[in-house]
Amino acid sequence: MKRIVATVAVDNTYFSLDTDYSYAVPDELLNDIRIGSNVTVPFGKGNKSREGIVVELKEEDASKLKSIISVNYTALSEEMIGLALWMKSRCFCTTYDCLKQMLPRKYSTLKAKSERMAMLLVDDEDVISNLTKKQRIVCDLLLDIGCAGANEICEFCGVGIGVLKNLENNGIIKLYQKEIYRNPYNNVSVINNESITLSKEQKIAYEQNKKMLCSGGCGLLFGVTGSGKTQIYLKLIDDVINNGKDVIVLVPEISLTPQTLSIFHKRYGDKVAVIHSGLSLGERNDEYKRIDNGLAKIVVGTRSAVFAPVHNLGLIVMDEEQEQTYKSERTPRYNAKDVARFRVAYNKAYFLMTSATPSIESYSNALNGKYLLTTVNNRYGSAKLPKVITVDMKKEMKLGNKSPISSILLDHLTQTIDNGKQAILLLNRRGYNTFIACNECGHVITCPNCSISLTYHSYNNRLVCHYCGYSKRLDNICPSCGSDAVRYSGFGTQRIEEELQALLPNARILRMDADTTSAKFSHERLLEQFANKEYDILIGTQMVAKGLDFDDVTLVGVVNADNSLYDQNYTANEKSFDLITQVVGRAGRRDFEGTAIIQTINPQNETVEFASNQDYIGFYNNEIMIRRLMIYPPFCDIYSVTFTDINENTAALCAKSFFDRLVELNSNDYADIKLVVLGPTPAKISKINNTYRYRLAIKCKNSQRVRQMLINILKDVNKNKIYSSVRISISLNPPDIS
Repeated sequence: MKRIVATVAVDNTYFSLDTDYSYAVPDELLNDIRIGSNVTVPFGKGNKSREGIVVELKEEDASKLKSIISVNYTALSEEMIGLALWMKSRCFCTTYDCLKQMLPRKYSTLKAKSERMAMLLVDDEDVISNLTKKQRIVCDLLLDIGCAGANEICEFCGVGIGVLKNLENNGIIKLYQKEIYRNPYNNVSVINNESITLSKEQKIAYEQNKKMLCSGGCGLLFGVTGSGKTQIYLKLIDDVINNGKDVIVLVPEISLTPQTLSIFHKRYGDKVAVIHSGLSLGERNDEYKRIDNGLAKIVVGTRSAVFAPVHNLGLIVMDEEQEQTYKSERTPRYNAKDVARFRVAYNKAYFLMTSATPSIESYSNALNGKYLLTTVNNRYGSAKLPKVITVDMKKEMKLGNKSPISSILLDHLTQTIDNGKQAILLLNRRGYNTFIACNECGHVITCPNCSISLTYHSYNNRLVCHYCGYSKRLDNICPSCGSDAVRYSGFGTQRIEEELQALLPNARILRMDADTTSAKFSHERLLEQFANKEYDILIGTQMVAKGLDFDDVTLVGVVNADNSLYDQNYTANEKSFDLITQVVGRAGRRDFEGTAIIQTINPQNETVEFASNQDYIGFYNNEIMIRRLMIYPPFCDIYSVTFTDINENTAALCAKSFFDRLVELNSNDYADIKLVVLGPTPAKISKINNTYRYRLAIKCKNSQRVRQMLINILKDVNKNKIYSSVRISISLNPPDIS
């Protein structure tokens, strides 16, 4: 007998077994169930109740199927269900893993959040005077303020909830539930919504992109730092909002959120919702509800904001599109760019990426016509690109300067502070010393849980692992030979801060790295202090390199431009060029001339020279030639397969088994697929938190056939009980494949 059957993505299922599950829909639930419904179903031999999401409804024979227990509420739209199924086919995970990305926490958190309130029903002093002392204290408070939260009353008056319940039973007060939105950015109001004035060059780019708002598709807005790309996409956002549609604006990391939010709050007020990991779970849930209920029309956030439940999407903007943080390295391993492209195609909307240093792949796609390419070549207004000075640190050392601060940088810092201006220094290493070894036996002090050296942090006098969090007190004793000949080398942000304080004792120095920004809203607080000129010098890791705009910053210094140049990864040059170019662009963004100083041990390096000259086109032409010769993206796709286990031998054998099966299938059923396999080998960091990691890389052209082959291999390997403990993850075009 045919009945309505629901295909349900069930919580806590394994990828190797995941096919989603069919359940019969009881007649009494037919009016309530729909695609996207949260349901409770019996699962497994014990028929234990589990939650799930309906991903399909169809009519078929249901005689052998279990029935859905209950329909709880509608959790997701059909768009999001379609997106989850699309992601599942590309991210090598369960449907449920993908669905979880679209909800702020768990389904129960989507239910209305409320606060118990108390309101006084009587104001007769004779009645109140006959109450107990504690009851009178509560009534006196409510006489003053009218109504208040029950928990606040109990805390303020020093009474228990029983006092309030007794007052309610006697008809003195009323207790009721009030839904509340926990907004982390309260009391925002529109300050500046004036029409934006564009330069001739900006206007051309704006008009070209405006045409795409109607037709949809993807675009790349490429402009030098300080060229006013933000004004262009703000004007586009005005158009979208005026047409009654919604906007998502993506930024690569939390450090860029404060200044971006300031711009949006001043222009759009409480129409703006925020989604990023710095919010509490309650705040994220309530921002989600404001978006879902149509109270917010513009969503600003980091990678996960691409899943915001807007209902009338007109535009997605991805600022600093080249940033690797848009690629998730946790299950599901999605790229926010791919998700954005899916959503704009579904909604017939427009996806605009912006950058001064576009990724090689994006710029190549734009040149090949896959994206609309618009360019802004000049800085906005009278601002000019900064003068760039490259300092050879080898010469500094020959002259006897052993400090990480060159004499040239020190002179410019002194002049900058004397002139009442500010400086930003970039060093993409936190901590004090980054390499610790024994002079006696050569032993490197490493983390016992990870194959990585420990970093010395001076503020707590401890050695710390930046991967697993292990730390130990500094004792200067070699754990290998017992000598006290331990030496410290390399330098991080803490060391630079101390060095500068000694060289410039009157300078007010602010350090911004992962150690100083762990508290909630710490990014906002630190950047606001710097903007208010409470500090002269801002030292930081890459979080100070991009997107920041300060009127009085006239000097930028790159303390060590060589940090990422020699990384064992095909993207090393691109990362280095991006970081140097972006931080150089922080200088001289208004009417004041800016200077950038790049310290390096290899000033003749091509990447350093291109970055010094702010020459993206030259860098791109050089890099694309190397990528073509080496067959790297955009001339291929790369799947990175990682095998992780507490037993190194098991991880290695599993990687070998995967490789052997790959070779077998590629020789038979999938012989039409051209691919190159590198590995398997131990990963660059072969042990993290006491688990061993092996990796292989597959160069190919991504297609449904390739994905199906990998899924078959993954399921075959997972069937072998020997490898049941091995965690296998597959990621397409990850930032790091070494």
